[in-house]
Amino acid sequence: MSLKASILPERGVLRIGGADARTFLQNLITNNVDLVDGTRAVYAGLLTPQGKFLFDFLIVAEGDALLLDCDGARIAELQKRLNFYKLRAQVTIEDVSATHKVAAIWGGEAPKGAFADPRLAALGHRLIAENPAVPGATAATPAEYHRHRIALGVGDAAHDFEPDRTFPLEVNFEEMNGVDFQKGCFVGQEVTSRTKRRGSVRKRLLPCTVEGEMPKPHTPVRSVGREVGTVFSVDKEGGRVLALLRLDLLNGAPLEIGETSLTPHKPSWAKFELEGAEEDDNA
Repeated sequence: MSLKASILPERGVLRIGGADARTFLQNLITNNVDLVDGTRAVYAGLLTPQGKFLFDFLIVAEGDALLLDCDGARIAELQKRLNFYKLRAQVTIEDVSATHKVAAIWGGEAPKGAFADPRLAALGHRLIAENPAVPGATAATPAEYHRHRIALGVGDAAHDFEPDRTFPLEVNFEEMNGVDFQKGCFVGQEVTSRTKRRGSVRKRLLPCTVEGEMPKPHTPVRSVGREVGTVFSVDKEGGRVLALLRLDLLNGAPLEIGETSLTPHKPSWAKFELEGAEEDDNA
């Protein structure tokens, strides 16, 4: 695979600065901010007190500040939520999307200044800059990047997660290195830790191959007449979708959307059991 790079215009960037920046985030988010340094990023989320997904982001250092690579369409909501928790903390929360663009890079050696995507090595790297440039890379479209991540079975919050409804472990936050259960408290920790401890993750976001007409996002999936899940990301060219499916109802029976059939796949990075699914080797 040749080196490819795509500017992702749907992404936004928040800068968290001030003397308390790291402590402030550490008490709120699902991952360990102390792991972020000049060369290492982390993936994390901000949950409701009930443990439901609200926002996710990649965090990378910029000097003494932290940059949050996040969903640009909801950046104002994220900024408002963080300000809600700010209280008297010595923290600045600034939308710097106008001067910080996000590029996804995959298929080869990353340029200087890029950081490895902390979710999955096969996703490649990210570069945040005013004008991200990747010498020697083929310019790719955002759609090509999304085909790449869908093939790997990796969800994207803007396409696959439902705020205030989705539980993070259902959309593979732990497998994507987005939760540190040893770091101490974070918002929603009690529910998230209990779910992991009990092994009670009932749904999973899974890649599926499609035979027949490609479904639209948010289309229900049925098996033996019973609704077992919902389609989210769709890759028409690759004949793949990501679908949130009930694990206890995947018993090898066909998954259907009208005359269309879906075959779920267990990604190579998955540590959970998945009855009736084919093994993937994309990552």
